[in-house]
Amino acid sequence: MDSLFQPKSIAIIGASDKPDRIGFQVIKSLQLGAFQGTIYPVNPRLKAVLKFPVYASIEAVPGEIDLAIIVLRKDRVLDAIDACGRKGVRSVIVMSSGFSELGDDATEQALVQQVHQYGMRMLGPNCAGFASTWEGIYASFENRLQKGHVAFISQSGAMCAVILALARAVGLGFSLFVSYGNQADIGPEEILQYLTAHTPTKLIGWYLEGITTAHQFISKAKSLSRQKPLVVLKPGETLQATRAIRSHTGTIAGEQAIYAGAFRQSGILQATNLDEFIDACQILATQPLPKGNRVGIITNSGGPGVLAVDACAQMRLDVTPFPAPLITKLEEVLPPFYPMVNPVDVGPEGTPETYQHITKLLLDNSGLDMVLVLCVPTVFSSIHSISKSIISAKKTNSKKPLVTCWLAGDIVEEGLPLLIQAGIPNFPTPQRAAKALQFLHHRANWLRSH
Repeated sequence: MDSLFQPKSIAIIGASDKPDRIGFQVIKSLQLGAFQGTIYPVNPRLKAVLKFPVYASIEAVPGEIDLAIIVLRKDRVLDAIDACGRKGVRSVIVMSSGFSELGDDATEQALVQQVHQYGMRMLGPNCAGFASTWEGIYASFENRLQKGHVAFISQSGAMCAVILALARAVGLGFSLFVSYGNQADIGPEEILQYLTAHTPTKLIGWYLEGITTAHQFISKAKSLSRQKPLVVLKPGETLQATRAIRSHTGTIAGEQAIYAGAFRQSGILQATNLDEFIDACQILATQPLPKGNRVGIITNSGGPGVLAVDACAQMRLDVTPFPAPLITKLEEVLPPFYPMVNPVDVGPEGTPETYQHITKLLLDNSGLDMVLVLCVPTVFSSIHSISKSIISAKKTNSKKPLVTCWLAGDIVEEGLPLLIQAGIPNFPTPQRAAKALQFLHHRANWLRSH
């Protein structure tokens, strides 16, 4: 599918000079991404858009076209596909809507037949296109993403905007995002196959409303999971949600229990909400896999520590008692009246140096597999300095997962950019931190058994 995801020339059929139109924003995205190929806006009523000359028709374009992006009304799409076929276009993205998601399966099938008649491939209809950050190709009206190693795939175009925004807030970068809409031609299994060999992609996140070729998808997902983590967010827990999915992308959502079982068998990690989805992608993108489920916890207050123990227990993570050698080393750092237990409490006056020393001790101890550090900054402590101390400790041992839970709100904002830059995920609650660690543990377990 290189003609789709790595085109050398792109035509935008339905180009516009109005900033509030998709036909303008797609050209702007290609320009902002510094697309190295040739851009051909097509509209018989315009002369230029963003300094690009506009062609009256696809046939009037002087060069070859790898990819055509169609942003016309539904009743004009079939004619545009026919013109693309006669021109020799190799792939098309149909952003236009109004097909099977609104019950018009016949027109959608006619669209597919016409695409195949000319030997083309189609993404969509009813989609937002794609963006490939490493190649600088933003074939979409969505361009608000930073470069990284996560591929995000979505049936919903709007969910692309939501996920990309949430990811930006935690410093999560993307290699590729694809919105495939009604999947009338190119479906999830082919995109999975493409991602298997996509070098910049190390992790795949997927917003999935339903699958039309379930066996093929699960087979491809299982093969891919052996190489790269795959996190799926799938709605459809209720009958009402299933109906909404049908009216949104024309896909039948199916039974959640069947999906959940198939996901587990194929190594797919399933998130149940947006927070879990972002948290899973964040921890899998930044942390090594643990050898087991034993968690060491550091806190500066008893309350958050107890919440963390509860959350870990609910996630079947073991907040194991510290081994005797580790307790001896802790006694050298902490006052004698402090309990040397897990979680270890450094107290409200815990200094950055104390945090650093104890974090390093837990990271270096072979009796622990993961480390969770909590902090509720007092009025006389510096979350900036404590964050730097955690980063310093992590540098001495990068082979063990380390996450933080800075509580709460604006009193910890100063430390978050430091953690993001250092690749240490921070979670706003102990529950989310524990759930993220569980994703990491499940990934490690599945790989060991496969």
